[in-house]
Amino acid sequence: MTGHLHYVKGRSPEQDAWVTNFFTENHLAHEAFPRDVASPEQLKFIVCLDENEQTYYPCSDELFAAIIEKRADTMLTSAYVGIWSRLERLVDEVVSDPYKKSYLLNLLTIKYNHDNMSKVQLPGRMEKRLLGMLTTISEIDRPLAAEREQENRRSLAFLQSELFEQIFNSPEGLHITEGTTLTDIDLQLHLLRLRRLLRFSAMREIWRQEQPPDKDRLRRIVDRPLDTPEWDWLCTWLSEVIAGKRRPCVLWVGGRSGEIVFDLAILKILNKIGIKVILAVKQDFLYHRINFLDVLEDPVLTELLEDADIIGDPKISKNELLRYLDSESSLLVISDGTREPFNPLLTSVTYARAFKEADLVIHRNPGGRASIGNHFQFTRDILSIIPTEDGELNILLKPRHPKAIRFSRSELRRIAERLISMVEKEKCLGKTIMFYSAIVGSIPGQLKTAQEILDVFVGYLRSAMHDVVVINPGEHFVEGMDADDIMYMWEIFQRSGLIDIWRFQTVDDVVKSFELMGKKVPPEWTGKDATYSTGCTKEMEIAVQMQQICPEMQLIGPSYEKFRRRKEYGVGKLYDRTLGGSE
Repeated sequence: MTGHLHYVKGRSPEQDAWVTNFFTENHLAHEAFPRDVASPEQLKFIVCLDENEQTYYPCSDELFAAIIEKRADTMLTSAYVGIWSRLERLVDEVVSDPYKKSYLLNLLTIKYNHDNMSKVQLPGRMEKRLLGMLTTISEIDRPLAAEREQENRRSLAFLQSELFEQIFNSPEGLHITEGTTLTDIDLQLHLLRLRRLLRFSAMREIWRQEQPPDKDRLRRIVDRPLDTPEWDWLCTWLSEVIAGKRRPCVLWVGGRSGEIVFDLAILKILNKIGIKVILAVKQDFLYHRINFLDVLEDPVLTELLEDADIIGDPKISKNELLRYLDSESSLLVISDGTREPFNPLLTSVTYARAFKEADLVIHRNPGGRASIGNHFQFTRDILSIIPTEDGELNILLKPRHPKAIRFSRSELRRIAERLISMVEKEKCLGKTIMFYSAIVGSIPGQLKTAQEILDVFVGYLRSAMHDVVVINPGEHFVEGMDADDIMYMWEIFQRSGLIDIWRFQTVDDVVKSFELMGKKVPPEWTGKDATYSTGCTKEMEIAVQMQQICPEMQLIGPSYEKFRRRKEYGVGKLYDRTLGGSE
């Protein structure tokens, strides 16, 4: 790809230093800002890096190459000027007090000039910081709220008008021949409605003007075909859904006010054909982009989203998200955790998990095109459907990385069910089932040793006990699984009621393991037991719950009270977030 810099860490000290400066200046380095920037494990939920690639950047290849090669003045200056123009206009529109307006403009000028000097700030990062400063100091929670709400009212009024009904429900465009089946007609109807709503969503005069365009103009525009390979790809994908070949989940990244009302009408169509939808909006103000406060306070949106599940938790767990997806609700609403264009380094845990659970991601935010348009590939297919200034639709497809591994819920359940079936056969032979919970990845840098300890001790238990089947979780690991997948799969097995003895690793177990290996216990393992593991802590909670159901199940190991210091395993990790830096 033109402009793609083949950056390899360790090749040039000067370039490495400049790249580090790029990430720290943009507050995108996880090591420096662990509370704000996604860990490498969380990033892998969204981005697939090639084997020799270590660095992801949320901008175009051309811009990254220009910044690293110190020739980005022209590109960045042009983008910075656009940012300042928008900010200046915004201050003039939302701040009425002359003194506060002058104060804000002077302060923003100082900050703008400071950020402008280094020529390393990504435009999206600069604009985010300046907007944050503006909204905080002005104490205006929802700048331009009245304008956005009015645009949504106009769009809704149009959708409820007789003019819309006449055009939208016209059978014109259906192709029925002697061989056309009812299934064909059903597919055509859904695709025709979808295409018409997308066409309407590109006509900004619908929500920018008091009166919508005339009937003839509307009909001409909505009846235009969408003859692109990307549209054909989506039609094929949807046809498989309608045919019952898949029951997918779509992550729909919402766009701007006015347009969002048409988006919600589209999402209703997707729901009707059996697609679960997660709608992602911005966390904070970004001009006319819909944000989470709009969802809660805009009267039109609150009415249209009345039946949706709105999730405010930015760090929802995998199991909680799956419970929502398995519920009767067909639409979930989340925040992406940011106030800037698509940036996987800064999105919330909830968004990262939604991305990972989705089968398809559809972007309606034009700011994400620069990031999607670089050479990186993602874990899911991404379709970008963006209205252009002239009312057309720009559709781009970014196929997922060919090596992206996805364990669906059904696959994880099948793995668990195979284990359950195996254990049931052993129990029928009169054998006792013991499950062994131990530290696996809770000590950073000790994963290999932890697995060795686990294997050695389980081998010792098997040799010492007659007619006892010891389940070693490490023996059932499938390549590509992360902590989310592992915990979900094992919980199914653990709640089966088949475990007779649930043993948790003790300090004595660790000492015995090193003794069996002919080694002394190293400092990093001294005093460690299952209470040190967040995964084991979650398993202890499950074990205590299961003992209420199966009182005869025996628990061996540290007391329940000693597990209470661990709360949640890190995102995509097997160790506690407090041990490797906050998420």
